[in-house]
Amino acid sequence: MDFTPLELELGASRWNYYSAVEIVKECEKLALGSDLLNIPNTFTRVISESYSKAIITTKEILTLLYHGYPEGAMALSRILYESMVIMRFLYVHRDNEQLLERYIDDYYVKVSRDRIKYCNYLIDYSQSNEEREEAQRLKIEARKEYNKLKDKYSDYLSYNKQGNYLHDYWWIGDVMRSRNFGAIQNEITLENLKILYVLSCYRAHSGIVGNSVRFGTILDETKLSTKGSLDGFQIPLCFSMVCFGILTETMFESVSIDCQNIIDRIEKIIAPYENCLYR
Repeated sequence: MDFTPLELELGASRWNYYSAVEIVKECEKLALGSDLLNIPNTFTRVISESYSKAIITTKEILTLLYHGYPEGAMALSRILYESMVIMRFLYVHRDNEQLLERYIDDYYVKVSRDRIKYCNYLIDYSQSNEEREEAQRLKIEARKEYNKLKDKYSDYLSYNKQGNYLHDYWWIGDVMRSRNFGAIQNEITLENLKILYVLSCYRAHSGIVGNSVRFGTILDETKLSTKGSLDGFQIPLCFSMVCFGILTETMFESVSIDCQNIIDRIEKIIAPYENCLYR
């Protein structure tokens, strides 16, 4: 541990850690009590799965912030931001059943593609003949599933030297001209959060900038730094809670559940540091 329990408690009290935890617990209780997966609506199914992941991610972020690791919290905040952007995009197009179906099927595209890669690995490197034979059988099944999806969505295929394939954002389809995350961002127009998203990417990716520039610390190029920080929590706190708040609004607005009190409490937590959203 980098800090004593007392130091952690004093640090957490500065940004109302326990209030944030209570908000997430309340959102979790509200989501679990609404029986969301049994609501006969495709968009509700999609966002319910995403929101459950957002709750887990937000818990992880708050835990990292409490223990003095704002860099790790910022890296995880990237997940919330990307989920929020996608869910807002789908919310805008929530009546487009074909788009929602493609988004769901994209999961099975990725699963079947990953199974093929893993089976190839087992075929090449396994020391067991039985395991290689089983991997060959499973690869054939996965290839059939992948080809079935490619046939179903042949209008959205991309091409390279290895042949045709379904690109990462193929599921956007004909909703917009460009099929990439940047295009979705531009439609949602979250200008004040884009720079923070870039900062979160620095923290998620290996590189000299992400490894050296630390929240709440002064860079000293003469020695290594391995200790956490109880300062510098403002940016990941605001970034993550804003994204979680938008996800919460989108989730419960889609099923006509009032969550304004929760949003107001989130805004109260980030209010002292809100200027960091516009730096």
